[in-house]
Amino acid sequence: MTTLELTDEQLSVISKACELLSRIYMGQLEEVAWLFGSLPEAQYQELTETLKALNPVITGMSKQAHFGIRDERVPEVARYAYDIHQVIRHHLALKQHPQGGFGINFDSPNPYGNISLATISE
Repeated sequence: MTTLELTDEQLSVISKACELLSRIYMGQLEEVAWLFGSLPEAQYQELTETLKALNPVITGMSKQAHFGIRDERVPEVARYAYDIHQVIRHHLALKQHPQGGFGINFDSPNPYGNISLATISE
């Protein structure tokens, strides 16, 4: 086991990176566009449509379709990344709202990869 000390801001960056990686592997290329949310609306829409147009090259499906995280065509590394994202998302949500809340951020992480979920301790 390896220990890594991070701030909440660093955890948030890792969570977002892991989520993006898993989405790319699932064929959700348009998710890359959110990195460029400050673009003018027309450019942002063009970027989104261009990324969606690449989807058939990666998935063999229509530009609107994508794989689910459990799909056998999604590599295991995508599931690992998604699991890490879930653990961090849950930790940060409970840290900000110790009383809990509603929504996906407060759902307990479910493992999709074939290794144990990461743990976070303060």
